[in-house]
Amino acid sequence: MKQSRKESGQEVPEECLAKVIGLTSPADACRATAVSAAFQSAADSDAVWERFLPLDCDAVLERAVHLVDSSSKKELFMDLSDDHVLLDGGKRSFGLHRSSGAKCYMLSVSEMGIAWVTADLYWIKRSDPDSRFSKVAELMSVCWFSISDRISSKELSPGTQYAAYLVYKLTQDASGLSSPRQISFIEVGGQLVGSIHPASLHPCDRCSCATRDGESSSSSTTSTTNVAAVQVHEHMKDEGGLIVRYPRQRVDGWLEFEIGDFHTGDEAAAAVDVLMVLQELEELQWKKGLIIEGIEIRPRN
Repeated sequence: MKQSRKESGQEVPEECLAKVIGLTSPADACRATAVSAAFQSAADSDAVWERFLPLDCDAVLERAVHLVDSSSKKELFMDLSDDHVLLDGGKRSFGLHRSSGAKCYMLSVSEMGIAWVTADLYWIKRSDPDSRFSKVAELMSVCWFSISDRISSKELSPGTQYAAYLVYKLTQDASGLSSPRQISFIEVGGQLVGSIHPASLHPCDRCSCATRDGESSSSSTTSTTNVAAVQVHEHMKDEGGLIVRYPRQRVDGWLEFEIGDFHTGDEAAAAVDVLMVLQELEELQWKKGLIIEGIEIRPRN
C-alpha cells in the first residue's frame, strides 16, 4: 500500500519532528532516518543532536590538545563516539558512549597514583606506539603494588551506571600479578561501593573462558574504546572457593580489567570524588611485566 504524505510525516513541521526525536536516544535517531525523507532531515538536524551532547561539551572540548572541528552536531557526536580526543595537555582523553551519549574518560599514567613510579628501578615511563598517550608506565619489579586514580562525579554524566577499567598489556615474562591477596575496589565520597574484588591481571587460563573472550572481542562495540559489550569476567578458583576477577581482551590489542562499578547521582547531587584502587599490600610477592596505558571510565554495558 502506498504511504500517504501524512503517514510518512511529511506534513508535520520539521521542528516538531526534531523535538520528538530529540526525546529518544542516539540509536533511535539513527533509525528514524530510514522512515522518510522528512524524518531523515529532522533526525540529522543540529536541534536533535545537540540534545544528545553533554551540556558542558563545548567547555570540555576547549581543553582539547587539538582543535575539534565538525560540520554538524551529529558529526561531532559521531566523531567523539568513534574515538577519544586528548585533553589537558594529553593527560586524559574524552569521548562519548554511542548508545547513550554519556561521557567517557581515560586517565593516563601521568594522572595516576602509582607506588614507587618515580624510581626507575621499579617503574619506567616510556612511549608505546599502541597508546593514545605519549607515555605508558612499565613495571620492572615491585613487591608493594598500589595503583589508584580519582575523578569527580561532576565530570561524568548524571544518573549513569559507570565502570572503571585498568587498560594494560603484559610482557612475555610478566609474573606475580595474580596473587589471591591482590584486590580492586571503588569508593565514592569516601565510602566503599559494592564489594572488594580479588583480582588477577593475568588472563584466565580456562579453555572455555579463552573461547568466550575471543568471541566477545570480535563482536560489535558500543563505545569509543573498541571493546565489546560483555559482562565482567569472574569465577571461582579451584582452591578455597575464592571468586576471582580476570581481564578481558580488547579488540584494540590491550587488556582491560574491571576495577569496579558505581552510579552517579542526579544533576542536583553534590560533587563527590570517585576513587579507583588496585593493590596488593599483604603477600608482597615480586611482580613485573605490567604495561599500563590508563584507567578508563565509561558506562557499564
